[in-house]
Amino acid sequence: MLKKIYPNNFCILPWMHLATNSSGNYRVCCNSTPGKNFILKHDGTPYKVYKDDIKEVWNSETYQKIRKQFLNNERPEMCERCFREEDSGLRSARNAWNEQWMFEYQKTVSPDLNITYVDLRLGNLCNLKCIMCNPYASNQWVKDWELIENWNDPNEKIRLSKMDWPNDPSTWKNLIPILNTVKMIYLTGGEPTLAVEQYKLFDICIDKGLAKNITLKYNSNLTNIPRKMIEYWKHFKKIKMNASIDGIGKINDYIRYPSNWKNIEKQLKSFIDMNVSLQVHTTVQIHNIMHLPEIFNYFDQYNIDPYLNILNHPDYLNVRVLPYEQKLKVKKILEPYIHKPKVEGLLKYIDEDWSHLYDKFIEKTKILDEIRKVR
Repeated sequence: MLKKIYPNNFCILPWMHLATNSSGNYRVCCNSTPGKNFILKHDGTPYKVYKDDIKEVWNSETYQKIRKQFLNNERPEMCERCFREEDSGLRSARNAWNEQWMFEYQKTVSPDLNITYVDLRLGNLCNLKCIMCNPYASNQWVKDWELIENWNDPNEKIRLSKMDWPNDPSTWKNLIPILNTVKMIYLTGGEPTLAVEQYKLFDICIDKGLAKNITLKYNSNLTNIPRKMIEYWKHFKKIKMNASIDGIGKINDYIRYPSNWKNIEKQLKSFIDMNVSLQVHTTVQIHNIMHLPEIFNYFDQYNIDPYLNILNHPDYLNVRVLPYEQKLKVKKILEPYIHKPKVEGLLKYIDEDWSHLYDKFIEKTKILDEIRKVR
């Protein structure tokens, strides 16, 4: 139905969605190209959620341009990740968002302020330093980043040690004009369950009688779910939890260092018993692609098919970096799971040769293992 109404390259998000990065800067979406995806003012600086008027953001030149590009069946430069995945045979985030939200926009696409979906990255406060992460998404990475990347920027280290823009009262005040139409708020970080500032937003939604209309969606490592947060959830229409799990047992603890699988498994089982819509998101990378069958088999007991995210950054952890012989083993191991979502596309995706980065993968992994005293 979508193809009959809108161009093939169309994406619905610029008509119904607002997103921030961990610094509080507005961007087009979480899947768009870092550095190219900011919603910019006339002076070239990004609009900020804690500083700028949301109507001005919505009617900015950046939004007007990308809406026009989609209506003209163009592929905006900042959207290259989705289109690259689709060209490789994978189902992209654009495909998923169109499928989820297009029914509300079948008859008309209007630039009016009618925002349905808000994506808030609540700073970089985190309790883990996942092997594929960086200090912009986890403050725990700052010291390791300095060692592994020979990074020495004192001012940036101070900024990344504490991104506290959610503490600014203007952050939540600026969002009030859109809450009447919002149906979903996506909260991530960092680790969003550590960001207690979100309770201010919850209080506003509850006081205005809007919480019952809003679904809260999280992306969490499941290491810390405060009881107070669970009590707040009872006021909202629905809770969706995307659990970030990249392996079963020790492989998850290695990738999502220094997590503890036994604690995560306990939290997983508690969510299954609660009225929470649970989905598992697995970031597929060079460290875990051979272990995907273990993940599939484990979650079959809960009738959950993990959603596979293909890691793009850092490039040396991308599955295309594997040598040809290893890729043959991957295909043999995953062939029995070809019916699982995105597996068929993944097996096509790995064919492109990035093996020139394999030495870099070995080098970076060795340095990080030595820093963390693992293996």
